[in-house]
Amino acid sequence: MSELATLAGVSKRTIDYYTKLGLLKAERSQSNYRFYSEEALEQLKWINYYKNQHLPLEKIKEKMASLNEHSGEYAETLQKVDMQLNTLEKDVQELKPLLQQLNKEQLKLAVKHMPAERVALLHSLLLIIGETPFV
Repeated sequence: MSELATLAGVSKRTIDYYTKLGLLKAERSQSNYRFYSEEALEQLKWINYYKNQHLPLEKIKEKMASLNEHSGEYAETLQKVDMQLNTLEKDVQELKPLLQQLNKEQLKLAVKHMPAERVALLHSLLLIIGETPFV
């Protein structure tokens, strides 16, 4: 439990409380010590995510039950999203030097001929690379 608390950035008391509420599931060793699987760390991340959205613990418990119920579906979807994010990160790194070469006037001229969705994407990319977006 101490290791999980350290990894998750919460107290042992918090883990104990979440376990009593049924948000986390502890396993028991032969000597009756509680231990938590790696899955518990992922569950704590989700709990913290929902807490940061100011959801009450009862609502978090419902969401966690739904996550557990659909974990196979979610895992596949999350894996696809992760792969696409990796591809996007590589693309952004390739675009970064090109975007940095353009001055503001060149960017303004380029966006006049782009669909609104691409302008929004270009705006976001400029923010990512630390450039001031065009007006």
